[in-house]
Amino acid sequence: MFKKVEPLSNTRHHDLRFTRINSFECATEITAAPLTASEILLASRYYPIVFPTEGVSPVALFALTQKKNFYVDDAGLWKVPYVPAHIRRYPFILANRPGGEDDNAFAVCVDTEAPHFVSGQGDPLFTADGEPADVTQNAINFLTKFQEELKATQIFCQELEDHKVLVPRNASIEKNGDTSAVGGFRCVDVEKLGKLEDEILAKWVRNGLIGLINSHLQSLSNFKKLV
Repeated sequence: MFKKVEPLSNTRHHDLRFTRINSFECATEITAAPLTASEILLASRYYPIVFPTEGVSPVALFALTQKKNFYVDDAGLWKVPYVPAHIRRYPFILANRPGGEDDNAFAVCVDTEAPHFVSGQGDPLFTADGEPADVTQNAINFLTKFQEELKATQIFCQELEDHKVLVPRNASIEKNGDTSAVGGFRCVDVEKLGKLEDEILAKWVRNGLIGLINSHLQSLSNFKKLV
C-alpha cells in the first residue's frame, strides 16, 4: 500500500499539498488489516475476523487465496460501509524511530507517491511558520489514537492466549470440483471457552472480552464472501 515512505518534515514537505480522494486503489493487494477492539463490532458485519498464528491482535480478512482485495471494486471504491482504520490512515503512518530506545517512540511518516499529493493542489501540510496545518494535525491525532488502541487491544486479547482458547482453523475452498483448505489463522474454540472457570468468564463478561469473542465468532459467516 505504501510506496515511498518518508519521515514528515516541515522543510522537505513544506510545499506538499493534500487532497482527499475516495479511491482505495492503493489497497487492492492488501489481504488483511489489524483491528482495534473498538472496531470489532462494526467490522464483524462485513469481514471475517480471525487471529494470527502468532500474536493476538484481531485481523479482518480481505482475501484468502490470491493477492486481491475482495472489498475494493474495479473503480477503486470500497464495497462495504465500514473501512478499517488501518486502511483509512493512508497516506500517513507511524514508524518506529530508528535507533530509538523507547519502543513507544514513533515518527510520523507520509507516502509522498500517494495519489493524494499528485495534483499539486489541496491543503498544505504545514503553515507558513512551519507548524503542522490542520490536515496534518488531524492525521497525527488519528495515528496516535490508532496506535494506542492497537496496543491496548493486544493487551486486552492476551487473555485469549493465556487461557488457550485460540486454536488453528482452516477455510475450505471449492474450485473446479476440487476442495482445498486455507489456514494460517486461529479462532476461539467454543468448547474450550465453555470449560473455563466461572470466575474467568464472569471477568470477561464485565470487561467486554466476551462481547468481542461473540463478534469474532459471528463474523466467521463472512468467509462465504471470500470463498
